[in-house]
Amino acid sequence: MEFFLALLLPISFWIFKILGIPFWYAGVFLIPFIFLKKNPYWGKWLSGLALLLGIAALVSKSASFVYLYPVIVNVVLLSVFALSLFGRQTIVEKIARIRDASFTDSEIPYVRKVTWAWVIFFSLNGSIALATILIPDKSYWSIYNGGVSYVLMGLMFLGELLIRDRYIKRAKQ
Repeated sequence: MEFFLALLLPISFWIFKILGIPFWYAGVFLIPFIFLKKNPYWGKWLSGLALLLGIAALVSKSASFVYLYPVIVNVVLLSVFALSLFGRQTIVEKIARIRDASFTDSEIPYVRKVTWAWVIFFSLNGSIALATILIPDKSYWSIYNGGVSYVLMGLMFLGELLIRDRYIKRAKQ
């Protein structure tokens, strides 16, 4: 559900443009995020910020708040991953331990590196999302934040899983 709502935002840009509806009305799509606080690490933050951005867009009649949502998502995820580097377990280690019951302490240095890779990814992705806001033609915002960023995130995730599986197999030999 969260994925579809997040994807609806950049797609609605084109629908609103075709219909001649001001894009600040899309702030209404951010409000339901308050009900989607499933993820214990970043769900509450994102849902609360989405609600604030949606209300701000509707009250101020400014699409700027709607355009900010992908940047905020990247900042929150960047914060969660970066802050986990200072905790007992990184977020990637927690996810790996849930996914793989045979996860060992010898894999911790690897998952710390992966956590750093995600920190870099979210820094770059968020910077590009911010740059698309600064470009006057907002179709770039829609294309990047509604397609390209999802593809890049999927490739990063898939690549990380494939590399982790190879690393684990090699470490166990």
